[in-house]
Amino acid sequence: MSLLVLSPPPARAAEALVVLSEPLSSCYREALEGLRAEWPQRLETAPAGRPLPPGPYGVVFALGGRAALTARRAGSPLVVALAPGYRAEGPGPATVRIAMTPSPERFVSLLAAAGVHRLLAVRAVPAEPDFARRAEAAGKRSGVVIEDGVLTGPNGLPRLLRGAGARADAIWLAPDPGAVTPENSRVAREFSRARAIAFFAPAPGLVEKEVRGELTVSFRDCGREAALAAKDILAGRPVAEVVYPGEASARNTQPPR
Repeated sequence: MSLLVLSPPPARAAEALVVLSEPLSSCYREALEGLRAEWPQRLETAPAGRPLPPGPYGVVFALGGRAALTARRAGSPLVVALAPGYRAEGPGPATVRIAMTPSPERFVSLLAAAGVHRLLAVRAVPAEPDFARRAEAAGKRSGVVIEDGVLTGPNGLPRLLRGAGARADAIWLAPDPGAVTPENSRVAREFSRARAIAFFAPAPGLVEKEVRGELTVSFRDCGREAALAAKDILAGRPVAEVVYPGEASARNTQPPR
């Protein structure tokens, strides 16, 4: 697992900034509530569509992909949440991303407990290499295979389901804005219902009736994990580049360097 070890910022840069994607939907509000619950210090907020307030900041939070692109300009250590498709390109600040799934090992154990042997994970972008590697290792021990189905276009899901879907005994829409659309949700649900296989939702708010929610992470928990990661950054402790909610983050008891 890749770790970031950062020198603690000077005292004058200890305040935090939260950059918010707009419109401020319920998922961002819930994540912000979780962040504030773990962050007793003052938090300054700024919308992603406007110039950032002057710093410096010890750490900057970004809720949403658009917010992450804006927040990079601050040049401070960055903690990104609710942006599963975000990939930093080119030089920029050290960045920690909060995953929207449990750890790969927990993810596989939940599938095994649900009796799933082969999951089709519908994604707009490939899975994180770290997630894929760890999930594959855990799957070999549990008899669970996760097959990534990357959509090739807005109408690619029916073709994907006719192919890889025929081999699966469960379908999951990964929490990626490029994959989670009303049409894809409808098609995936109808396919799973017709084949009498499990359908896992990409987010807590989409769990209802026959849709399962074990693989989801609450937006509030994502915000909470963002705050915990930022505390480690400010203390000079090592932090994983990708943090999975509920997984113990890498911490040590040594004084900051």
